[in-house]
Amino acid sequence: MGTFDSIKDVRAAVDENGGLLTVTLQDLREALGYAKLGARVLATISTELSGHGLGYFPADVLDDNPVPRRYDELRVFAKNEPIGELINAVLEPSERGDEKLLEVGGDNASVILDQIRTILET
Repeated sequence: MGTFDSIKDVRAAVDENGGLLTVTLQDLREALGYAKLGARVLATISTELSGHGLGYFPADVLDDNPVPRRYDELRVFAKNEPIGELINAVLEPSERGDEKLLEVGGDNASVILDQIRTILET
């Protein structure tokens, strides 16, 4: 994507891109002013994203990455936007989330929901 001066800039880019943005760990590391990636930096990135109303996936890129690489990609999304609500409905299954997905998917919603969950599990 590009260089960001802060996580606030990342949030602005997510908003400008419709609520979803692909970034690298390098982009996020530089936004926080770190020179190297490590477990503590990954934890800080996660905390900072959350503090700015942002979620991310795949989760293991930040949450369980024993050998982070600067070019590892992460999808960052605005939790309070419609796309963020749909992503959360898939990533954090709940009855309310299922209802939201069924609304969006119409007649094929349950099939689509099963396919999305299968993809996320692999």
